[in-house]
Amino acid sequence: MADVVDRYFSAYNAHDLDEVMGCFCLKPVAVGPGGPVEGRSEVASYHTAIWSAFPDLHVTVLRKVVEGDVAAVTTVGTGRHTGPFPLTTGEELHGSWRYVSVRCGWFFTVQDGLIVDQQIFFDQLELYLQLGLPLSRLGPP
Repeated sequence: MADVVDRYFSAYNAHDLDEVMGCFCLKPVAVGPGGPVEGRSEVASYHTAIWSAFPDLHVTVLRKVVEGDVAAVTTVGTGRHTGPFPLTTGEELHGSWRYVSVRCGWFFTVQDGLIVDQQIFFDQLELYLQLGLPLSRLGPP
């Protein structure tokens, strides 16, 4: 169980999409601030979009707790925003060249040695403010 999560983060930090996707089952589900995605192509698109926005993104694992087929991982993600980043408002923020550092919570469900479900949580307000977005751009109250 822990092996596939370790492999995932190693591949994620290398921005190696083939290795990342090799950690997932054939029909994975992933949930992040942008909403749920299903299937290998959608999960892969999510990863490439993040790496396009933050080409030097690096995730440092702070803590990992494994129980049965579930792993909970806290991380801090750091990188410079140089490419298009999709906002939850539907807009796209072009490179701000700002450096960000955001703590994240990741939850993985693993079956037969592969990730079947991945959920990522982070403080979007913290990220948006680090990117220089005024509160008025974040959507209606």
